[in-house]
Amino acid sequence: MITLGKTKSVCPICMKVLTAKKCIGEDGIYLVKECDIHGKFQTLIWEGTAAEYLSWGRENLSAETPVNPKIKEKSCPDNCGLCEEHERKGCCMILEVTKRCNMHCPVCFASAGECLENGDPSIDEIEKQYDFLMDHGGPFNIQLSGGEPTMREDLPEIIHMGREKGFTFFQLNTNGIRLAQEAGYARKLKKAGLNTVFLQFDGVTDDVYQTLRGRSMMELKEKAVLNCSEAELGIAWYLSLLQE
Repeated sequence: MITLGKTKSVCPICMKVLTAKKCIGEDGIYLVKECDIHGKFQTLIWEGTAAEYLSWGRENLSAETPVNPKIKEKSCPDNCGLCEEHERKGCCMILEVTKRCNMHCPVCFASAGECLENGDPSIDEIEKQYDFLMDHGGPFNIQLSGGEPTMREDLPEIIHMGREKGFTFFQLNTNGIRLAQEAGYARKLKKAGLNTVFLQFDGVTDDVYQTLRGRSMMELKEKAVLNCSEAELGIAWYLSLLQE
């Protein structure tokens, strides 16, 4: 393999800090590293050509993270989190505001359900999370998730509070049911400071919804999109794929 540059990584078994190389392979760019105890590891980190990789400005050949003298214990990356030595900061934070949901999908990656109300963080706890994020590199883009966030009656207040704290972009992960069924709800969220809706959208026929969600939903999805459009809320959507 042709070496493109060097960086630091860790052994995936013992977490020892290792020198790593970014190398050109058949399928793209690989991160290659070797631990003197656990052997050699390589991971595909970019599918495509070296020219495409470099065009994104992802390579920094001279970057060496110095040891921060203020950190008296273990240094980066063992004990620092999003510390000041990191050249790249987080850009989007997922804030889970509930474990409840108004659906009963046959498969749920969040293990959500209607009976989990006691698991909701209080609005005071969410405020503390906002403060923590702002103190550790914020403001970030905030993605409100769950469960189904629209199960919370105080969702507009949560968005407004985040705006008051200085966060400038809010995205809502949602199945769209409440946006479709409740008149004025999309406008209410928009007024609170929501920027865009990340809509669960599995297909354009009810067959796929019957399989994935256990019910017909195409009409609801169309109505949710219409209501968001009228409220001038941006819309993105994500697809769920079935594999046999």
